[in-house]
Amino acid sequence: MDPRRSEISPPKLVKALRNFDLLPAIVFMPTRRRCDEAASEVAADKSQRADPERQLRRKEIFDEFLAENPEIADHKHAGLIVRSGVAAHHAGHIPSWKLLIERMMSAGLLNALFATSTVAAGVDFPARTVVISNADTRGNDGWRPLTASELQQMTGRAGRRGRDNVGFVILVPGQFQNPKKIAELLKAPPDPLESQFRATYISLLNLLDAFGSFEQVREITEKSYAFRDSRRQRADRKRSDGAEMLGERIWEPFRAKARVLDHFGYLDIEKEEVTESGKWLADLRIDRPLLIGEALKDGLFDGLSLPHAAGLMAAVAADAERSYGEMRTSRSMNEVLADLEDIVVTVSNAEWKNGVEPIEDINYSAAAAAERWTQGMVWDELVDRTKAEEGDLVRLLSRTGEALRQLANLRSSNPQAAAIASAASDAVLRDPVR
Repeated sequence: MDPRRSEISPPKLVKALRNFDLLPAIVFMPTRRRCDEAASEVAADKSQRADPERQLRRKEIFDEFLAENPEIADHKHAGLIVRSGVAAHHAGHIPSWKLLIERMMSAGLLNALFATSTVAAGVDFPARTVVISNADTRGNDGWRPLTASELQQMTGRAGRRGRDNVGFVILVPGQFQNPKKIAELLKAPPDPLESQFRATYISLLNLLDAFGSFEQVREITEKSYAFRDSRRQRADRKRSDGAEMLGERIWEPFRAKARVLDHFGYLDIEKEEVTESGKWLADLRIDRPLLIGEALKDGLFDGLSLPHAAGLMAAVAADAERSYGEMRTSRSMNEVLADLEDIVVTVSNAEWKNGVEPIEDINYSAAAAAERWTQGMVWDELVDRTKAEEGDLVRLLSRTGEALRQLANLRSSNPQAAAIASAASDAVLRDPVR
């Protein structure tokens, strides 16, 4: 049998697992859509065994949760989870819905959970069995093989503490199934750790302000895990200048960013000092801080309406490549974004000249979603108009609201912009966005 051609249907899979006493199970699927479809297919299958007592308990938990989280009332799977005891769990669902699923799973009231591989990290789902349907997964850059660490996280969910002596991992046929590859990954050592230490504008400003000289900052960077790891990977170098060359390679991104910050007046390279504007920029824990810093210096936030402030921040905070639908920004919002585009060009030109990879484009669809939401559009209409996944919208608006809160902390250096940002963050961070 070719395991990549003979795909088993979700209802048939759940029945087989039940017959062998392998429920509850987490079934890892490759895409969000397939998770939702699988849960719906099982719920629609009339031959699935019913359990009135557990169904009643699920209804009680649902009603209790609904009282505190009214946004789940119209969720497309609201009836499905209560009636059938199966659910889908992935980043496309709103946080409150995922919390409900986790509560029911922890209570032992769900038979099967169809989830993407991202669920394996950081969420505790007690399950007797883990089902792997694919040796590949799909990310932002398309299909790719599972890594050893991802597979180990997935299979590590098998077995309920205190209830199962062993957990079970089952491979089922699927389009991208590869038992040989799975077996190799299970025996493989964990993937090597990768340092998250990065040369960023904010890290450079904070390090220079703390240690007072570029030499001190360089020493810190060379003691980082990134430096040690790179040295270990190049241990076979025989040239005596290998470590020095490596140090130059790691330090150069900081040096390039220092030139850009010097160009815009956030630090003084000659004096090796962070300027006053650099000190408040260093306090901004946001994506693409240089864009926002220049927007603040140009007074772009001064006098903005709350929807325009939210739209501007969303355009910067959102992933450039992700679409939030075809809803259009207003004409006045477009004028604000045109001013921001001018800043993008100015900053990008300075980065090119100084050897820094320019920033990505701003996201107009994100700006439109944030503008309408801050104007008071109700959640269901926003979801319907954008055609975006609810979970994606929640993440966008949460990031936007939190970024606005960062600006709100700049009361002493930018009081007018801080006041607008504070009010805009309150307007953005309302239910179901938290």
